[in-house]
Amino acid sequence: MKALSRPWYAKELGEPLSWVVGVLVTAVTLEGLQAFSPTTYVPIPSPVLVGVIVGMVLHELMHRNVARRYGLLSRYVVNVLGVIVSLLTLPLPFKIIAPGYTSVYVFGPPGPRKRRGLLESVVAGPSINMLLSFLALVAGVIARVGGAYEAFLWLVQFAWVNAYLAFFNLLPLPPLDGSKVFRLSVVLWAVLFVVSIALLVIAWLL
Repeated sequence: MKALSRPWYAKELGEPLSWVVGVLVTAVTLEGLQAFSPTTYVPIPSPVLVGVIVGMVLHELMHRNVARRYGLLSRYVVNVLGVIVSLLTLPLPFKIIAPGYTSVYVFGPPGPRKRRGLLESVVAGPSINMLLSFLALVAGVIARVGGAYEAFLWLVQFAWVNAYLAFFNLLPLPPLDGSKVFRLSVVLWAVLFVVSIALLVIAWLL
């Protein structure tokens, strides 16, 4: 019997290469060819660029590491279709940055521990974005009180980006995290969704 193979657009890269390609595609989607210019990062990189890259990497790492803590097989993978879709939005005013995703596999009977691990793994991604947003808001307020207005503006934009990442990922629409959390715990989803909106509004008003 001939082995089944994925179509070209669904081909996935190994995890080490996926991290490199994922960050590179994210930077290019946001900055275009300027992503390869040192002036984009020196002396101070854009809070949007830093916020998206840091938020994306930590988001996916939290998914993966929490799943592994519960004995689930998990890895970050980039696929060809995700890269193409992301780069196609480069000239557009809005961006779709989805070069890859964290896959989680559950083997054997889905007992309580595995179900809990799956829930915590899904929740961990948006949660780290909300934590980053909250910490940046606190640091921003401190900077403003201290008279460092430029630092305040940078931190607030960083906070808004991560609040938006959390909010968007928590939308209860497949294949986003929100649809999985909603299916596993409606109450937990509602709490997280409200918190993400609150952070988004606070960062916007500041």
